[in-house]
Amino acid sequence: MSPARKFAVVSLAILAAPVLAAAAAAPVIVSTPDQRALAPDVAVGPDGEIAMLWLAKGDPNSAAAQAAEAERAKTGHSHQSSMNLYVAVSKDGGATFSAPVHVNHGDDVWGFAVSRPRIAYGPTGTLHVAYPANEQQAKLGKAILMTHYTRSTDGGQTFEAPRRVSTVTDSDLSGVIHGGFASVAAFGTMGVAPDGSVYIAWIDTRNMKADSATGSVYAAVSRDDGRTFATDRMMVADGVCPCCQLSIAFDAQSRPYLGSRSVTGDNLRSSTVAQADGRGGEFGARVPTGGAPWHLNGCPLKPTVLAVRGSTVYTAAHNGAETPPGVMIATSHDGGASFDKPAPVQPGALVSDAPALALTAHGALIAWHAKVDGPRRVYYRALDARGVYAGPVSALTEGDATSQNPALATRKDGRVQIAWQQDDRIYTTAIAAAP
Repeated sequence: MSPARKFAVVSLAILAAPVLAAAAAAPVIVSTPDQRALAPDVAVGPDGEIAMLWLAKGDPNSAAAQAAEAERAKTGHSHQSSMNLYVAVSKDGGATFSAPVHVNHGDDVWGFAVSRPRIAYGPTGTLHVAYPANEQQAKLGKAILMTHYTRSTDGGQTFEAPRRVSTVTDSDLSGVIHGGFASVAAFGTMGVAPDGSVYIAWIDTRNMKADSATGSVYAAVSRDDGRTFATDRMMVADGVCPCCQLSIAFDAQSRPYLGSRSVTGDNLRSSTVAQADGRGGEFGARVPTGGAPWHLNGCPLKPTVLAVRGSTVYTAAHNGAETPPGVMIATSHDGGASFDKPAPVQPGALVSDAPALALTAHGALIAWHAKVDGPRRVYYRALDARGVYAGPVSALTEGDATSQNPALATRKDGRVQIAWQQDDRIYTTAIAAAP
């Protein structure tokens, strides 16, 4: 039995984490003590079950890990990654979780907090997972990054053999892509529409030129609960910030909305939202969400997250041009055609980042991490139906531990499930979301 399977239920008695807000329940640790865990995601199923997904450091002797170490020794940092992926499921409202299940094969996950894997439930209870993976392009003999998919049809007890959903090409940009990858299909997202369609989208370099600073968005869609996927197709031709993770959300008609960051003249990197028709067509015009113009000669590694209800589109993104730099909320009331003036989530923070959004009965909830007067901590705040703040900033964590990278999912009981990384462990709890 592997160390990851020794704990059927993980107790709060291990590394207890104080929670300041009275609206939040006591937290539960879902990763195991032997793991160096990071970058969680969370999903809530049709029967109220809760699935947690996270990355854990892999074998330091693997080929990808050795390549990362060599790059780190040469440049001081690395764009290589050799990780594993785990899922644990709760069937009692988050009080206890199953033993973590190893999802991928080997240490093949290319994972960072800025390109985290995604998990989502379908309406029938199927558990869907998408992640970027290390591969070799056989013809070129060079490393590439591909997007993989797997699913569980037995409540997260087992997962199917992972499948590649992005197309391997003969493109070779190893001379210009950080890490020496010949091509990249990563920084992706996944979501399940109300009609059960599974959308996986990622940033793709197959059309990138050596002197280009932008990528394309490609997507693969399944209409049969993940059994098969149509061949991936281009959804946004160019102008996409190549390392700012995508996000996706759907309206009640199963039309997808894409959150992404654009790159336009003079390296202006704007957060944008675009809509597609839900029938396989490309995304339409990418509408900037506003805020101070952020000109940056380099990739900010910052997502644009969103949530959709009717014609209201809530968005959140870090903007390094604001004073102080931080997460800004912008809301559209016309389906993403225009946006209200963005507002900072935490004006008193030195810096705020890594936003997550979830719908509530009264509007939405946003969570993020920020530095105020100590280590990085997780905070949250309620929004009303119009996207206006409906309550104060609440601190989820306190103390000397570093807390970061929150993820949110709406629960059936009206609360919001939040997951986060605290030092090298993954925690979760429920927040009463009413403003």
